[in-house]
Amino acid sequence: MRNLKKARVERPAKAKRVERNVRTKPRRDWKKLITRLTRLILILCCTVLVGVGALLLINVVVNSDHFKVTTIQVKGNQRLCDQDVIELSDIRHGVSTFDLDLEIIGQKLAENDWIHTANIMRKLPHGVVIDIDERRAVFVINLEYLYYVDGVGEIFKVLRSGDELDYPLVTGLDRQQLLDDPEAARQQLRHVAQMLGDLQQRKLFNEQCVAQINIDSQDGYVLYTDPYGVPVYVGKDQFSEKIDRLEQIFPEIERRLPTLEYIDLNVMNKIIVKSVSVM
Repeated sequence: MRNLKKARVERPAKAKRVERNVRTKPRRDWKKLITRLTRLILILCCTVLVGVGALLLINVVVNSDHFKVTTIQVKGNQRLCDQDVIELSDIRHGVSTFDLDLEIIGQKLAENDWIHTANIMRKLPHGVVIDIDERRAVFVINLEYLYYVDGVGEIFKVLRSGDELDYPLVTGLDRQQLLDDPEAARQQLRHVAQMLGDLQQRKLFNEQCVAQINIDSQDGYVLYTDPYGVPVYVGKDQFSEKIDRLEQIFPEIERRLPTLEYIDLNVMNKIIVKSVSVM
């Protein structure tokens, strides 16, 4: 009897252990999987078709005659004529505006000595605008060769046959100084450009009265009058105030220029005028 009871007690426990160790595989819902896969394939196909259609449409639009270049407008040029700028840009009528690399065209134009910057813009449907910023020569500097210098004191072009010479000539700097101390040399050139900019605003003693400017390490800046080449010592600073004093009596001094040896503006509140000695 004890054995029977023991057997009866142990049978259910053994059955439970068997049930815990058996894993039942879930049944796959193939219909649901096929539906999802079909949906995904349809989405991918639609996406590809839309992308291909968009590319075909863009290609048709870009290559359409409606976007061929027929007009080229040039702005900002004074020295260079429109045709010169167009030829430098190498933009041809009939090319698609979308085939133009605007950045490269701008860089190519800026290689010209007279063009500081160039901005190229599309003017849809069939136009291109070239907006350039030209350099303006303010004076000429002698560095073994003659060079144009702009309003910020930047040397930008060597003079060639046919170039204008009707600018103040700057002397006193040489090529070696530019190589040894370029920043100091550029600062002096910027100072000269500022002085000439000041003179351009004046009526009595102005830019037209100056033929040459010499940069002297000791005396500062020396202006030479046009005509007669009379030196005017202006030193290194307070240029505007000194020219203000000169203009107050310049009509009288102008009549005496042929007989003057120099004019010195470096003494505070005074103008020293020395006449040529007569032997």
